[in-house]
Amino acid sequence: PIFIMHPLAQKDMIRSIGLMTGTSMDGLDISVVDIVSHQYKLSPQNIISDTIPFPAQLRKSICETVSGGEELYAKLDEDLGKWMAEVVSSFVDENNITGIDLIGSHGQTVHHENGVKSVQLGNPEYLHRALGVPVIYDFRTADIGAGGTGAPLIPKVDEWLFQKAESAVIALNIGGIANVSLVPPKNKGEIVGFDTGPGMALLDEVYRSHFIEGFDGSGKAASQGMIDMALVNAWMEDAYFKMAPPKSTGRDYFGPSWVTAHNEELNNISFEDRLASLSLFTAKTIHESCKSFLEREDVSELIMGGGGSHHGQIFFHLERLFQAVQVKRSDEYGVSIDEKEAVGFSLLAVANIKEIPGNIPSVTGAKEAVVLGEIYPAEQSIEA
Repeated sequence: PIFIMHPLAQKDMIRSIGLMTGTSMDGLDISVVDIVSHQYKLSPQNIISDTIPFPAQLRKSICETVSGGEELYAKLDEDLGKWMAEVVSSFVDENNITGIDLIGSHGQTVHHENGVKSVQLGNPEYLHRALGVPVIYDFRTADIGAGGTGAPLIPKVDEWLFQKAESAVIALNIGGIANVSLVPPKNKGEIVGFDTGPGMALLDEVYRSHFIEGFDGSGKAASQGMIDMALVNAWMEDAYFKMAPPKSTGRDYFGPSWVTAHNEELNNISFEDRLASLSLFTAKTIHESCKSFLEREDVSELIMGGGGSHHGQIFFHLERLFQAVQVKRSDEYGVSIDEKEAVGFSLLAVANIKEIPGNIPSVTGAKEAVVLGEIYPAEQSIEA
């Protein structure tokens, strides 16, 4: 069969909307980006972004679906799909945005089993109906099909955004789970990327077990506590940190079940001390994961993105642990820390249309680099 490329593939510049709802489960990140492709490199320009918080009831169903079973998937898939379509339509209208070509929707992860299965919900049909453009979704399955872990996928984006000619950089994303891309200088080795462990997930769980709602986004509450070093050192013994990459994890591991398993020791210290200790734990798991890369490469910068980059205590610990490396936020590269993953999925959507592979085998363990995502409606990419 002859594969006919999507009509959009011929365009030099594609206006793409990236949508991300992360493991922090706080809302929908929207980024509208003009993407120019040069050979196999994609560059984003003119970014307009926002985060729309989930309505309380929808957030509740997401949390219930994550901890519940597959029988809850269908309803959330519809509810989330409809809500996303409404929110994105309003965003486009309010900002007088025209000329949208494409949407890349990551969807809400409700289940991620390393290398076995990854389920994201948010039916793309409603987005397509509302905006009348193709929607790329289900980004992780193709990598799993090629023998990969299905995550993380942002390292390819980090390569496009941050790779330097002479020095290595570490791109860090702190969502509910934290992941890194270890990016060597151009043409000097393979990029490695993996989930380091908890980002804000454990801090959020502990905060909500105390206050029911909200989270300690700036780290103010954590800054008022004392660190229990014995506990932090004990937590560092978790088997996940001893696994060699490629590896990925999720809230089903570093989430409610982790907190329940450590309830007794957590309850022996004050609420503020719990947050202070978990802040250092999170930073230490990130630093430990990068140690061998720091030893073999001349790393000039650690570039942070994701909501956890606002957390003052995690930032403070990272600066101290990474010593000679400059710790920066991705804003300094023109991509705000809150929008990086949404920008990432707008880029990966264009990569799908242009048939540019979006995974990195050295990151996910896949046997080959593959084009990521399914297209809705499917008849847009046809075999003749």
